[in-house]
Amino acid sequence: MTPKLKNYLESWSRKVDRALDRYLPDNKSALNHTIHKAMRYSIFAGGKRLRPVLVVAGAEICGTSGEKVLPTACALEMIHTYSLVHDDLPAMDDDDLRRGRPTSHKVYGEGIAILAGDSLLTYAFELIAKNAKMMRSERSLADTIQVVAKGAGADGMVGGQVVDLEMDGGKWLKKPSKKQKEILSYIHHSKTAALIEASLLAGAHLAGAKKTQIEHLKKYSARIGLA
Repeated sequence: MTPKLKNYLESWSRKVDRALDRYLPDNKSALNHTIHKAMRYSIFAGGKRLRPVLVVAGAEICGTSGEKVLPTACALEMIHTYSLVHDDLPAMDDDDLRRGRPTSHKVYGEGIAILAGDSLLTYAFELIAKNAKMMRSERSLADTIQVVAKGAGADGMVGGQVVDLEMDGGKWLKKPSKKQKEILSYIHHSKTAALIEASLLAGAHLAGAKKTQIEHLKKYSARIGLA
């Protein structure tokens, strides 16, 4: 990674963190304080903030200030975090630790962890809608929601997790078969690359990108998503 790219990533990561802190306030007097505390616990568990920075980059490439798409940048980080919270559950990957500290369900219990993930996912689309309305573009709202929903859904991240679960968490790799390469490629593309592509395209759509710009960004995101 070049120094310029590293500085770009670190600078915007800090801005995203500050924005996330605003969007997820720690209101201790609220009756539903537990769910907000659980959401913040997982959001601020660390991470490079790659997906939100890609939202910013997509917007800037297409001529719009990154500051204008910060709500959507935060939304993509919330979707990514929701997926991690659910992946760690006993019914999924059954992990006790995430980035060196107890996973959400180990701290708050399985029920709250599930609801925290649900809340992060639904709040993400609320932020995207507010962001697009702020930019006064109904077309950008529809395109952004479509690309993010597809990247996160059954034909994207969720679909990849389904195939991974069906393949018993990688144990199938011990039994060579002709379909291994195809299955492995699908899992990697769907679980990881699909949301990375959605992040870059979300910023571009909010910026009112042209069709040719979207096509170029799709090709680029496919490469970095599998890197």
